[in-house]
Amino acid sequence: MPTRTASRWALVGVGCLVLAVVSLLFGRQPTYDPTAWLIWGHQIVHGDLFTRFGPSWKPLPILITAPTALLGDTAQQQIWLVVARAGALAALALTYRLAWRLEGPVAGVIAAVALLCSSGYATRTFRGDSEGLLVAIAFGAIEAHLCGRRWLTFGLIVAATLMRPELFVFAVGYGLWLVWVVPTAAPRRRTLAIVTAAGVLVVAAWLIPEEIGSGELFRAASRALLPVAGSPATADFPFLATFTNAAAALPWPLYAAGLWYVLAAIVAVRRRRADGSARLALALAAIATATMVLIALMAQAGFTGNIRYLTIPIGLTGIVGGAGLARLGKLAWARLGPRWGVVAIVLGASVVAPFATDAVVRTRDEVRSGQRETALYAALPEAIARAGGRAAVLRCGSPITLDLDVQAVVRDLGVRQVRGAKFALVPGTIVARRGSPLARDPRFPHRRAITPLWVITSSCAR
Repeated sequence: MPTRTASRWALVGVGCLVLAVVSLLFGRQPTYDPTAWLIWGHQIVHGDLFTRFGPSWKPLPILITAPTALLGDTAQQQIWLVVARAGALAALALTYRLAWRLEGPVAGVIAAVALLCSSGYATRTFRGDSEGLLVAIAFGAIEAHLCGRRWLTFGLIVAATLMRPELFVFAVGYGLWLVWVVPTAAPRRRTLAIVTAAGVLVVAAWLIPEEIGSGELFRAASRALLPVAGSPATADFPFLATFTNAAAALPWPLYAAGLWYVLAAIVAVRRRRADGSARLALALAAIATATMVLIALMAQAGFTGNIRYLTIPIGLTGIVGGAGLARLGKLAWARLGPRWGVVAIVLGASVVAPFATDAVVRTRDEVRSGQRETALYAALPEAIARAGGRAAVLRCGSPITLDLDVQAVVRDLGVRQVRGAKFALVPGTIVARRGSPLARDPRFPHRRAITPLWVITSSCAR
């Protein structure tokens, strides 16, 4: 990678970090999974890891939340949110870069906006989920390979497997390719040793902490196999449902333009007229397809197959689709001339506009929903304080809350676990969203606190 290119990426990274820090002014509350990572990081520092409940274990976030736990809960949370949001912004920059490699800046802008407006991306990454960081690492690996940085590529792929275990397939494949391209025996043995060691470390990072924290070596897998209502895994044919469920992630014109672009690249390759853009487009399409098929097969085996696990293929599809739209615009201009070319581009834009508008409106609604969740969790410590504090809430036994709020209540109360709503048995204290059925359970008549967003009631008189 040339020095100038490396310097530019360093500036992009600094810019992403600065914007991520500024974003803390607009919200500092993580969602379910990141809250669990914060809890586990804190527990690791204190030698008390407990992972029996909550989401599946995920090694890479813990590499950040464990050491930052030494700085205190507030700093730990803010640092993770900055990392997650900076990763999401870097993913947009790398999406732009890869599409730019295909068809220039217009394709880059379309692809980046498509990823930003894909289902849930903006809200999930703002709330601290790891999908944006995952895409940044995965697309960074592609960019590094294109720049000839093989070991950087391998390192980034290994990092990606610490968030999505199915990507281990790509790590193994790339690692074996690294071994194969080494020309002599001694360096080949060293390369094989490094690749093997990386594989052992990845497996250990997924399994050993779960064995320590839950007593179940494969709890992450068993947790991911739990049925989730509405997920592809619960459909009659989960493999197909993974694709149909993800279809709404991007506007349909992007799929159509991307398909046309890939077919054109195949034709160019077969006629031996392919340039670097055509080969790159086929490679990106192949990676997207392989990842989709892999996750669909996992859904068929019982894993959820939810759309947030598909962020990498969705981003790659947006890149190819954005390149297709840009190429169509170039062809219209070249073949019809400036006057009629502009007319054709405007007509094409008018066809795309309703689909793009729907995506923007959906993203706006998702962001507003995320802001409401942020305000909800920000108000929880005050509700606990009004109820008399931690000791008062815990006086009647293990607290009870809605399943989605379990991690927030666990962290704010500083306990190992709380009971979900389906285990709302007396005695106990309910910590529930105001207006939820759980907050109105008559078996818990003693009001401890009522705030605009939370209700804390107990079955105990004192």
